Amino acid sequence: MHHRLVRALLVASALCPLPALAAVPDSPLVPAWTDAAVDTVATAAGAPDQQQVGDDVVVTGVQTRDVGSSATKGSAPLAQTPQSVSVVTAADIAGLGLQNLNQALRFVAGVTPETRGSSAEVYDQFKLRGFDAAVFLDGLRQFGSPTGYAVPQVDVSRLDRFEVLKGPASVLYGQSSPGGLVAQSSKLPVDAPLYGAVAASYGTFDLYRVDADIGGRAGESVLWRVYGSVNGADTQQRFSRRERQTISGAVTLGAGGATTLTLLGNYSHDPHNGAYGVFPAVGTLIDNPSGRLSTRFDGGEAGNRFRREQASGTYIFRHDFGGGWSFRASGRYQNVTARLGLIYVSGAPADAGLRVYNRASYATDEELDNWTYDNQLSGAFRTGPIEHQLLIGVDRQVAHSTELYAFGSAPALDAYQPVYGTVATPQTPAAVPNPFGGNYDTRQRQQGVYAQDQLSLGALRVTLGGRQDWAYARERTQEGSTQRDEKFTWRAAALYTLPFGLAPYVSYSTSFQPQSGSVLRDDGSFGLPDPSLGKQIEAGAKFSVPGTPILLSAAWFRIDQTNVLTSTPDFTVSRQTGEVRSTGVELEGFAPLGHGFTLRGAFSRQRVRVTSDPQDPSRVGRELETVGRGGTSVNLDWTAPGGPFTGLTLGGALRHADEAYAGVYTPSFGEAAAGPRNSPGYTVYDALVRYDLGVAAPGLRGLSLAVNATNIFDKSYLTSCFANYQWCWYGNRRTVQATLGWKF
Repeated sequence: MHHRLVRALLVASALCPLPALAAVPDSPLVPAWTDAAVDTVATAAGAPDQQQVGDDVVVTGVQTRDVGSSATKGSAPLAQTPQSVSVVTAADIAGLGLQNLNQALRFVAGVTPETRGSSAEVYDQFKLRGFDAAVFLDGLRQFGSPTGYAVPQVDVSRLDRFEVLKGPASVLYGQSSPGGLVAQSSKLPVDAPLYGAVAASYGTFDLYRVDADIGGRAGESVLWRVYGSVNGADTQQRFSRRERQTISGAVTLGAGGATTLTLLGNYSHDPHNGAYGVFPAVGTLIDNPSGRLSTRFDGGEAGNRFRREQASGTYIFRHDFGGGWSFRASGRYQNVTARLGLIYVSGAPADAGLRVYNRASYATDEELDNWTYDNQLSGAFRTGPIEHQLLIGVDRQVAHSTELYAFGSAPALDAYQPVYGTVATPQTPAAVPNPFGGNYDTRQRQQGVYAQDQLSLGALRVTLGGRQDWAYARERTQEGSTQRDEKFTWRAAALYTLPFGLAPYVSYSTSFQPQSGSVLRDDGSFGLPDPSLGKQIEAGAKFSVPGTPILLSAAWFRIDQTNVLTSTPDFTVSRQTGEVRSTGVELEGFAPLGHGFTLRGAFSRQRVRVTSDPQDPSRVGRELETVGRGGTSVNLDWTAPGGPFTGLTLGGALRHADEAYAGVYTPSFGEAAAGPRNSPGYTVYDALVRYDLGVAAPGLRGLSLAVNATNIFDKSYLTSCFANYQWCWYGNRRTVQATLGWKF
């Protein structure tokens, strides 16, 4: 552990030389530099404003918490956006000590977060309004392998903010599920002479993290920025750990002019990606006479390995024609490789004593290349009393993934008195014992044209949009298959703002999502799946107080989707279950309460159930596996407004997740009754304390110390289960971490 920390500190020092610069103070209304010293003031919307306050340079971003861009592909107040959007800033991520997107989504209404608990933190696995959701970065989709493990993940140190756009969004983004999407924004160069921050954290499970960020101005029209992170931790399970080294660089040419070009590059190396392991249902969800399995139980071996590398290059070009018209073009190339070799518990007990469990082995070698482009022309004009904000766009997405994989055997394991080392973990597919497997070569392509008009007449806002997509997929396996699809999607929405700040709205939108991977059809053959089609009606209201960041929102929705995919146990073959309906209500709010208090809250209740399944009529009326029924989160912070506690912040959070459907359980030895099961709900509590050391001693100006604790009562809980396959996943146990940050 010590040598990893030394390497981390050396990387941080290389990224962050230590020149003198005026401090950048916090602002209560703007997502500016945080006490954890890893936040950014840049946003994807444009360059920040700058003003002089005494001897300090204050840098503020264009997009504040109450402004979003994902719903319209343009900057718009959330209070005037006729669709549910949740915003999480880098200040939120740093202030709460969050390590990944999964953890940040704990505080968003409508999300079932961390569906694979602590076992899969290197993937962003969650459900949004009951469905898997795509992740976009800087407006461009983050592609993942459709059949394997070559799936990218953006480290939180790279993010300025992210927005959770709920409901179908195909009209602007093409490939998007009916549940919505997550739109992430990278840290981009800031228009300031020189700025930077560095933060180092250490915590339980040997958690370590060093983030560094430095940037500035090179000449009158060139801005630059370099930032990176070295982080990792031991996992809760016995053998595995995660490690990551990531670095990004960005430069903006033509800053301050009508034409700008931003180039952004990133490289991430994950030499260890955890175990991606599972826990047997008997001993976790189902009672076992031998007792409950420990969260530390590992069904694998010390030789398990899971490595990933990611590299990408992005360009963002903007030109302002004047008169309210502008052009934006962006594109990205990304490469992801994954190497995996595992021994894992296959689920069901192997003996009537319910102590010994069968195991299996698996190895894969994968690579993914993808190219994404988006070109937009936007402009404002009037027709009589009506103001228009027009957006016309063309985008294209291309992906090519290859996968060589093999499944095999492994000796059984006594989960209560495990004896390890009886088998070597296969490091390549060729080394898997008694293998069966194959290879995939999948090519995907989608291109679309879209148009959107936002009309304003007094307090009335109407949004109309349409899109035509053409999609192509080819999968080369032993048999091979090709599929072409095309679809028109659209959206119509209206919002009216009343004089006292209440804005009711209604919207209707559709989705079109080409799908890939092998599907087991009714006749027993395999092939590519049909595209999923979705439609949603949403009605709600938003309330804001002008001149403040207070924003309260409420929404009711109903989503209908056809051709929903359900994965089989090996996750390489799926079946289409027919039709699914998701209905629910969501409430969210953010408000300063005065006297230094700030409150954030989220509440959701949803029901996601199968409405048609010709292959298995018994599923009709049942819910979808691993999808929760809702949850509640409350965050309350207090920052001393003055007096002897100046510089001190105290905070706490409550997180409750309702039970999640786990599927139908079939006992192996009569240990429990057969039938549908739910993984139980859980409630955990978090706490934080931060202190600005510069208040206590002027010589420590810019230094801050923070302690974050999650699940402070160390509750053991399940996040979800696949009772069908007798698999479950534990959530994160208590984690305490301390962070020392410095901003300059």
